[in-house]
Amino acid sequence: MVKPSDPAFTAMPEDAPQFATLDLGSNSFHLLTARFDKGTMLPLLRFKEKVQLAAGLKAPGILTEEAIERAVLALQGCAQRLQGFSPEQVRVVATHTLRIAQNSDILLNRAKAIFPFPIEIISGHEEARLIYHGVAQTTAMDSSRFIIDIGGGSTELAAGDKVYPKIVASVSMGCISYTEHFFAGGKLTRKRFDKSIIAARRELEAMQADFRPFASGKVYGTSGTIKALSGWCASRFNNAADTIELEQLYSLVDSLIEAKSISVIDINSPEFIGLETERAAIIPGGIAILIAVMEELGVSEVHAHDAALREGVLYQLAEQVLEDKDVQQRTIDSLALRYSVDTDQAARVQATALELLSAVKQEWQLKGKVFRRLLSWAALLHEIGFHINFSSRHKHAGYILQHTDMPGFNREEQQATALLARYFRKKIDPRAFPPFTLFETSKVLALLVLLRLAIVFNNDRQHLSPITNISVNGSALRISLTDVALADKVLMEDLEFEKRQFGKLGFSLYVVEKVPN
Repeated sequence: MVKPSDPAFTAMPEDAPQFATLDLGSNSFHLLTARFDKGTMLPLLRFKEKVQLAAGLKAPGILTEEAIERAVLALQGCAQRLQGFSPEQVRVVATHTLRIAQNSDILLNRAKAIFPFPIEIISGHEEARLIYHGVAQTTAMDSSRFIIDIGGGSTELAAGDKVYPKIVASVSMGCISYTEHFFAGGKLTRKRFDKSIIAARRELEAMQADFRPFASGKVYGTSGTIKALSGWCASRFNNAADTIELEQLYSLVDSLIEAKSISVIDINSPEFIGLETERAAIIPGGIAILIAVMEELGVSEVHAHDAALREGVLYQLAEQVLEDKDVQQRTIDSLALRYSVDTDQAARVQATALELLSAVKQEWQLKGKVFRRLLSWAALLHEIGFHINFSSRHKHAGYILQHTDMPGFNREEQQATALLARYFRKKIDPRAFPPFTLFETSKVLALLVLLRLAIVFNNDRQHLSPITNISVNGSALRISLTDVALADKVLMEDLEFEKRQFGKLGFSLYVVEKVPN
């Protein structure tokens, strides 16, 4: 990442490809646009809108109308700043608050009317991976990296020694949620700080073995809470601008306790000089979490870093478009290897499924790249549960894909892939397919029809396709088969079963003996 003072700034071609990312965080929405040239990023625009979604999340996990309105207004402003960008140049990700909000679909559907780009809800692990990627791309190749990101509703941890992390974690504790829970009414006492730190340490206790080996290397902190604390430490203790020491955090807590209440914190007083006004109201929860992370995982010093989630998203987007790096395909290949999937059979099913898709995509409105990818992923991994239990392999496939960590996937992509794999055989339950916001549920059901047919046509695990012709009329699919296939009683019985299942989804299947004139 270059700055205006760097030589690379003036060397960057004006026609270099531009990309943009929008991070819908629990506290603020962050927009970043940049040019890329030869792997170098030149930021063009940074825009931040304080939305405080997490503060608008009321029990039991419902976003208030006021919070939704704040988000919609912020998205309108971002849409204006993104005019001229194509969907391929923009990626929008939503994090903790929209992950847990039970009515997030209301916000996402309302956003469609005023915001022209899809909003992807990503998992905490994916968020941690992308944060790591952003820091890794903007720092020297240290012997190891340990990254801490304290957001409004969650804390992400990631550690590794190269561009990709070796371990990631996400914990549901953030500066807003912890401040509201442990410092209700704004009261600041030793007892409240002790309780909040102990609670956070308990959340982190099981992660000691994984993260402590990285604590002796370079530890970076990202996002608003850590930047605010580094600024406070710099002013209070004359630190280097990016450094936070654990012992200094204890002194900051003492100052907060002496203030007794958040409402009387005076940022102009010597004790609080360097602390930003907008951060003062949520700093108690943030500092408690950072102390807990440093104590529990053996960290003595943290270095604040400018890069975070949005930089990681932007670098990955640019890599996919400009360098053809496909994180999602790498994930699929890794899972296939881990679970000993028969890759030859998976490839046969994939080829047949894509042949069917090619025939119906116009009529069934499945022309987008996302549908081809969803179908391919499900075809390649549908046998992932094969070696756990043969008769229930579809159930195990769905469970594994629903709950495993899938780098590069947003929540709906993972959910759709899991559901396709879960129902690749046996009876279909249409009620199990929830409403999606990135694509219509009816389209996912159409992909299921194609996947199941592809699997049926490859049950003999041979290389010869039995299909001689495919035609479609509305929701009716007509397939012509070879004479050998038509004489296969088992195949014909399988297709009769599929006809009944497809009827539940509103589709019809017809098998004809020869190509119609």
